[in-house]
Amino acid sequence: MFTRSSIAGWLRTPGGLTGACASIRNGIALLAGVTWALGGCGGSSAARTPPPPPSQAVVITTQPTSQTTPIGDAATFTVAATGTAPLDYQWSENGSEIPGATSASYTTPPVALPASGSTAVGSFQVSVSNSVNSVPSDAVTLTAGARAPKPGDIRYLPFQQVNLPGFLPSIYGGGSGNLQDSQWSFANSLGTPLFLGNSGDSPMCGWHFGWYALPPPMDNMAMYYQEAFSHVMTAAAYLQSVAAPYLVITSMDIEPQACGATGVAWIETAQGGFDQRLETISPSQLQAQATIDGQASRIVTAASFDGSGNIDLLSYGWTGDTTTVYEAKTYLVPSTQVYTTVTTLAADGYFISAFGGNDTSGYILAGMRVKGDTLPRPMNINGVLAPNPDSSIYFTPVLIFGDSSANVAVEAWEQ
Repeated sequence: MFTRSSIAGWLRTPGGLTGACASIRNGIALLAGVTWALGGCGGSSAARTPPPPPSQAVVITTQPTSQTTPIGDAATFTVAATGTAPLDYQWSENGSEIPGATSASYTTPPVALPASGSTAVGSFQVSVSNSVNSVPSDAVTLTAGARAPKPGDIRYLPFQQVNLPGFLPSIYGGGSGNLQDSQWSFANSLGTPLFLGNSGDSPMCGWHFGWYALPPPMDNMAMYYQEAFSHVMTAAAYLQSVAAPYLVITSMDIEPQACGATGVAWIETAQGGFDQRLETISPSQLQAQATIDGQASRIVTAASFDGSGNIDLLSYGWTGDTTTVYEAKTYLVPSTQVYTTVTTLAADGYFISAFGGNDTSGYILAGMRVKGDTLPRPMNINGVLAPNPDSSIYFTPVLIFGDSSANVAVEAWEQ
């Protein structure tokens, strides 16, 4: 039997350590207190590597969510999960695996309206797995929404060019004013069309407006409001004098008799590529001319009576969209029918592209849509919202109107 003294004697004698090692290798039990000597036996003195922790099962911590995405845009679904790596992902659509969709997020092709006419594009789900288990996510749906403008196209619904939070309601600034005898410019901003009609604090030629600062770091658009007087130049000459490839006039009101002035609102953009066309037509030609413009990939953005009974119509083409065919629908209505006409256009899938006129000659409403796009467009009219909006994009103010004599007021925002 080993004792502490006998072990100590071996270690003090030549060859004693070798003999001790030989005995230990022959299976003799090692007494407590001699483990420090094993380094001399050729064994490792390093600490033992602890065993790996047990593998953790997959747990989905953030589920994908259902989305409404405008026609022509792509949707992105995302999942978050924990568990022992590596984690494997496999997305499926309507129960069938999507080839190559093997990451934590999946971006769809551009959304198209199904041939059935239904707005439901499909059901999506992801399975997350590792060496322990496999967990399916919630199934979510993708719904097609009304088409949005292409990035950079400020000819219609320009507020949809903003893709950052904090724009409306704005936390970065904004305000309102009256154009009378003034010129206003607001850098890094977007604004409303001119207030038309004879109501409230915006009487004829008062041209009330509101503007909203873009959220930083957006700095690619600016809003302008200007007034020109007929004794300086005609309305047509003035409109053509401000034509430039980097701006689009979104609202105008020509009042040669009422106040001898023309009010305009326009957006300037860093991207550019726009060309203005001024068309002077009779009221009976309104629908035909708007149709011609749409077939040529042009969008009617502003309209007004010119004081002689004709209509001045502004349309714009854009180098970023030279092939899309737009369908047009126009109306010339009294003030009491503005509200119902706006709702009719939106229900048929048209965005309000131009609004103008007066109490005497009537009010011009021009609606346009990409050919075949019949999905109703979400509207907020006088605070009433319909139908279901897309929470990821902003509404654009498309007309502000009041007629005190007929007790009519319309403020319409469209998505």
